[in-house]
Amino acid sequence: MDDLVDPLDELPVRLRTLRPRRYFRLSPLRPRLYTSFSIESGGDFIALVAEALITPEARLEARPALATSVPTLDRILGAFESGKITLIDSGSDFVFHLTTLLCVRAIMEGREVIFLDGGNSVDPHGMVALGKRAGLARDEILPKVHVARAFTCHQMTTLILGMFDKKIQETRAGLAVLACLPEMFLDEDVERGEAHQLFQRSIRAARRTVAEREVVGLVTNAGLSKLNRRRSIRRQLYESADRVIRVLHRKGGVRIERLDTGTAEWYASVPPNQMTLDDFGHARPRILGLESTEGWHGIRGAGHLRLGW
Repeated sequence: MDDLVDPLDELPVRLRTLRPRRYFRLSPLRPRLYTSFSIESGGDFIALVAEALITPEARLEARPALATSVPTLDRILGAFESGKITLIDSGSDFVFHLTTLLCVRAIMEGREVIFLDGGNSVDPHGMVALGKRAGLARDEILPKVHVARAFTCHQMTTLILGMFDKKIQETRAGLAVLACLPEMFLDEDVERGEAHQLFQRSIRAARRTVAEREVVGLVTNAGLSKLNRRRSIRRQLYESADRVIRVLHRKGGVRIERLDTGTAEWYASVPPNQMTLDDFGHARPRILGLESTEGWHGIRGAGHLRLGW
């Protein structure tokens, strides 16, 4: 009886393992949801230091986590991971500067940004100022930030349910910002039950889109005490986030608390032409520096946001 021969041994074929690759494509200018970037002059100055030449990779193996490149902040905040939502609940206007910083960092890494603004907080002037220090022109920044603004909770819900996922797919965005998300849902002219239902639908849809599209999700709230007006919305907001960061305003700096780790640290920025011990201990040179000429300001429970058009 002849020995049995495995037919696969006779096939003159070399099996190769193919590793799928994912690419980020920098597309030309696309229509923006909201295209007016005229703002009033003034406000705090945000400085950026480019101590190393940054050439964003247009072709990446996977979507990496987003970082600020400020060593102290990266140690405190940790990475902003793709497919997950980070909530920053802040009693300081530091949250506006941090959001601007993350938008510029996303653009420097070849990503576009979807920015749904519920509190008139987008700061294109700050984005341009940061970008110039990194060698980016105005036209290289603003067209990559797709901004839509809502003035009622119904408009915000419509944007999230009807346009959020579609716009991320069209632009292949890497960062999705829902700035001052609860603001409109705290309107006392809207019945409590209706506001809670609309917010629940909105946050669930946003969470699903962020996970499916594998983008970095950032949700902010400006004014810690504001959420006490409707605790059901506060509870829904906290439970829907993958991690929660609280920022408390204090004289001379801000106190950053991470609820996922139970840790808290102080952060006070230094001038962009100076370095700290954390910078020397960092594996890479400090790229971004966040500075406020007048220090951070607290946000009252009732009142308007600082940034305006």
